Amino acid sequence: MRWASPQFVHLLWVALAVGLLALRGERARRRTEASLGDRDSLRGLTREAGGRARALRIAVALTALALTTLGIMRPQAGFRLVTTTSRGVDLVLALDLSRSMDARDTRPDRLRAAKHEALALLDALEGSQVGLVFFAGDARVVAPLSTDREGLASLVETASTRDLDRPGTDLGAAISIAGRLLRRPGDRPRAIVLLSDGENLGGDPVGALESFRRSGARLYSIGVGTPEGSTIPIVDTTGTVRGQKRDAQGSVVISRLDEPALRNLARLGGGRYERADGTGRAALRLVDPIRSEGTYESRGRTIRAYDERFPWFAAAAGVLLLAERLVPRRRR
Repeated sequence: MRWASPQFVHLLWVALAVGLLALRGERARRRTEASLGDRDSLRGLTREAGGRARALRIAVALTALALTTLGIMRPQAGFRLVTTTSRGVDLVLALDLSRSMDARDTRPDRLRAAKHEALALLDALEGSQVGLVFFAGDARVVAPLSTDREGLASLVETASTRDLDRPGTDLGAAISIAGRLLRRPGDRPRAIVLLSDGENLGGDPVGALESFRRSGARLYSIGVGTPEGSTIPIVDTTGTVRGQKRDAQGSVVISRLDEPALRNLARLGGGRYERADGTGRAALRLVDPIRSEGTYESRGRTIRAYDERFPWFAAAAGVLLLAERLVPRRRR
């Protein structure tokens, strides 16, 4: 016997608490009866079934409550071997880590909003092989195509705008490197999702699409930020804002979402564009278009599928509750 949800074992304390309250109530009842007169005479007048019947009803109800809790813990016994299959695509997430992603015109800030979208894609595209590319003034492969969703999610969650040394934003480098990851044999559908505010300060992203097309992939883009823009806070390692980024003339820099550029790249790359709101909904709107190119099914791993036994506990609890109703409350 194993338990699929052992965390609910603490609910057994509820049964114990109810039992203690019932015991306390029974003692208070006896004191009240003793203060009113002879107990047997009172029971004769009220025709009450007596303490044994009450104790039996309480014991039956508490046992039913305990069995219900055990059922919630999902007992399992016996198993069968099941071979899983995975269906998905080859996907590369290209995440912008330039300093402009610290801007806070999207809650809580652009980078964390982009992370929410990336994590939503990882969850939704189960069975896919996903790679990670981080970019700013240059780009680098952080993870090759992998099905290790937990490891990929950890890399996304810990990403920071201080991870890459070269300042600026080079969308072309990100597209080129992501395209190289997808250039491999096989007939799995391929896609790149670019998560950025679209400000390109170097490189030629449109020119990079030429080599990108050779991989047979489509390019999707998710814009993070607002067209009105925001200042770029200077944040220390503790997360405290120490000032605002300024240009060489000392003027405060305003970073804006370049939506037309991201929309154009998605159009030329055969995909589509969405604007992020930090909830993950933009990424989820891309799931069906990415999958529409077809899916590839591969043999997965063999797992144990355990047989659920909670119906037996639920049935026993139900029978006991019916039995509790049959215990007499009045003497004939």
